[in-house]
Amino acid sequence: MNRTGAVVSAVLAVVAFEAVTVANARGALLALTGIPLLFLMIHLIWTLRERAPTPEELPGDIDNGPAEMLQRWQARAQMLADRADGSRADWDRHLRPLLAKEFELSAGQRVAKNRKAIEAAGRHQFGTELWRWVDPANSALRDQTTPAPGRAALDEILRRLQRM
Repeated sequence: MNRTGAVVSAVLAVVAFEAVTVANARGALLALTGIPLLFLMIHLIWTLRERAPTPEELPGDIDNGPAEMLQRWQARAQMLADRADGSRADWDRHLRPLLAKEFELSAGQRVAKNRKAIEAAGRHQFGTELWRWVDPANSALRDQTTPAPGRAALDEILRRLQRM
């Protein structure tokens, strides 16, 4: 019997027991209506246990342990570090948004609210040369010919972000 059939059967049984009890004895109403509800709850619990997913059926994005999580983090960090040696378009597409967001969070101000204050804080924190690689307004996503600043610049930007 499926869940819908079990629910309908239980509701009909409760209604029948109530009709019988109202005609005969009101005191037994609570006890008699509890019996089908008890059976319904047991059936639902049984059905849910049978349908519980096995570990093989669980999605692959669920944490499978700290080692795998560390391995994914290292692979992502390596990929981002490789972007620092690529083209300016790679930098602007992959690194600049992360660095700009981190700076925005560290500065405690949103770029959209006060652009001039963020720009002044960025120049103060990074200097003019490094700020141009963090500044979200200085993006050139199609510039495949200009090289990115490299890992040394990325390291220095990250070091200065860490000091904030």
